[in-house]
Amino acid sequence: MKILSIATTHPRFGGDSEPGYVLALNRELVRRGHSVTTIVPHAPGAAVNENVEGVRIRRFRYFIPASAQRLCYNGGILPNLRRSWMARLNLPIFVAAQACAVARAVAFESFDVIHCHWLITSGLMGALAAGPARLPLVVTAHGSDVFTENPVFKALDRWVLARSCVCTVNSRRSGQLVSRLNPKARIEPVPMGVDPERYGKNLASAAVREVLGDGRPQILFVGRFTKNKGITDLVRAMPIIAAEMPQARLALVGFGPDEDRIRSTIAAVGSGDRVTILGRVSRTDIPVHMASADLLVLPSIKVEGLGVVLLEALASGTPVVGSDVGGIPDIIEDGVTGLLCRSQDEVDIAAKCVRMLQDEDLKHRTIENGMRLVNDRFSWSRIGVGLEKILLECLGEPRASDAGDDRVEGSS
Repeated sequence: MKILSIATTHPRFGGDSEPGYVLALNRELVRRGHSVTTIVPHAPGAAVNENVEGVRIRRFRYFIPASAQRLCYNGGILPNLRRSWMARLNLPIFVAAQACAVARAVAFESFDVIHCHWLITSGLMGALAAGPARLPLVVTAHGSDVFTENPVFKALDRWVLARSCVCTVNSRRSGQLVSRLNPKARIEPVPMGVDPERYGKNLASAAVREVLGDGRPQILFVGRFTKNKGITDLVRAMPIIAAEMPQARLALVGFGPDEDRIRSTIAAVGSGDRVTILGRVSRTDIPVHMASADLLVLPSIKVEGLGVVLLEALASGTPVVGSDVGGIPDIIEDGVTGLLCRSQDEVDIAAKCVRMLQDEDLKHRTIENGMRLVNDRFSWSRIGVGLEKILLECLGEPRASDAGDDRVEGSS
C-alpha cells in the first residue's frame, strides 16, 4: 500500500523537540511493509527532502527567506497566528504552497490512499486532492482541530468529514466532538502512542535530576507553554505543595507563547527557588527526564486531545496526575493509573500531587497498572496494526456520507 501522509507538525531534524507522533506512526506503517511519503512544512535548518527510517519526507517552503517562515512549529499554527504578524502574513501563502505540494505529489506519483493529520489545513488539502484523483481519504482528528468554536473552521471540518472514508480519533472526547460535527462520519479509535522499550526507571540520572531542580520530591511538566496547558495553575500550586513537602521542586520542560506569563506567575507567588524552567529538551533526552522525576503533572484546562506525555511517564515508571479534561481520562483512571484533578484549581492540583507522592501503595499500584495500560493499548506496534487495518478496509469502503449508521459514537 502506498500512502500519502499530510501533516503540519513533524520533527524538523533528529532529536527535535517538536512532537514526533506523526513520524512514529508512519515509521510503524513502513515496518509493516507499506510505502509512506509525508508532506510537511519546511523550517529553517530542515532538509527539503530526506528519508527517515524508510519514511520519505518532503518539506514545502512557504515563504522567502526561510527564516521568515513563522506559521508552523514553535507552539503550533493557532498560537503563532495569535502572537505574530509575520505568521498571519505567512498564512495565505502557506495554504497555497501546501495545496501545490499535495497536488503535485498526487499528479506525479501513484498512491493508494491519503492520510491527513488534523482536519484543517491538512484534511482540507487532502479532500481537495482525493476527489479528482479518486483516492480514499482518511483523516485523523488530534483534538485541537475539533475543539474549535470558530464557525468557519467548523464548517470546513464538516466539509472535510463528508468527503472522508474514515475519521480516526485519539480519544473518546475527540470522537464525541467529531460526531457532533458530522453524525454520519465513520469514527475509529486510533490513539497516539509510545515505544515502551525506550522508557524505564533504569534511565534515571542523578545529573539530570540535579538539572531538574534536585527536589525531594521532583515534579515535572513536559509540553508546550500555552495557556491551555494550565502551567500557571501548577505554579500556583507549588507553595501549597511546599507547605506539606518543603523540599519539593518543579521543572518545566517545553517552549511556547505563554512563557512570559509563566515567569510572571513564578515571581508573583514567590516560587523562584522552587520552579526551574528548562525550555527545549531533545526528544531523545525526554525518556531520561521522565525517569529521573518523581511525578509528572499535566493540568490542562480544555484542549487536550490525549496527553501522550502521560504515557511516556507511565512507561518510565513515573506516576502521573492530570486534569479531568479532553482525552486525559482515556489514560488516567482515577486511583487506578493515576489521579485526576480539577482543572484550574490549584488547591486540588496540590492535594492530588501530595497524595500521590506520599501514598506509596497508591504510587506503586498506579505505576504498575499504567505500565500495563501502555503495553496493552498504547504501544506503537499495536496502534500500527489498527491503522493498517483501517487503511486497507478504506480502499473498498464507501465515503462517510454514504455510510449510514456504520459509525462509532465514542472512542478510546
